[in-house]
Amino acid sequence: MAIITHKCPHCQTDHIGLRIVAATPATDNKWVAHLDCPKCNLPSGALMRPAHHQPGRNGHAWQQHTQFGGDFLSAGAAIVEFWPEVPRPLIPDLLPPDVERIYLQAERNFPIAGNEEAAGSMYGKALDISLKKIDPSLTGMLGQKIKKLTADGKLTSDISEWSGHIRDIRNDAVHEEDPVTRDELIALRSFSEMVLRYLFSLPNAVKKRRGEKLDWETN
Repeated sequence: MAIITHKCPHCQTDHIGLRIVAATPATDNKWVAHLDCPKCNLPSGALMRPAHHQPGRNGHAWQQHTQFGGDFLSAGAAIVEFWPEVPRPLIPDLLPPDVERIYLQAERNFPIAGNEEAAGSMYGKALDISLKKIDPSLTGMLGQKIKKLTADGKLTSDISEWSGHIRDIRNDAVHEEDPVTRDELIALRSFSEMVLRYLFSLPNAVKKRRGEKLDWETN
């Protein structure tokens, strides 16, 4: 079967052989590969350019590709465009490098079904490290740390109230045997993003505006 090795934009599986289920001509010898994923069975599409450009053969050159039995990319063809776009990690701006590294791990796991616990534990770790950066003296569970920062005026009461619905999810991702659900992970992700934007993105944007260096930047 003809395939194109690519990342599935739906199940996020890397380097998977997306099956070419149909092909249609486009313009100037390009052709459209209609694809489906053998893992999640959801569709995608790619505008392809053959290995050897032959202007004027658009009417039938694409048909030769439907008879190919391997990976078009390894045969020299190239992807011009791909639909839908593979979702990119959503990282709050101006995070400390170590927080950004951990949060990126959470974002890479977030779209993948079955990786909810891995993503949840990394969101939780990013939160823990972030709170300690704001106040190194903090101890206890996530809820206790957030209450302390709220009492000190470093977090809002709304965030503190929201954390009451989140801390059990974070603890389950790290300590419990029961899996974290997709809805729980979405809630934890939204909370983590909001806290990091409040603690780092907004104040650091103000510093940048003033021409000040951030804590981790060197002269």
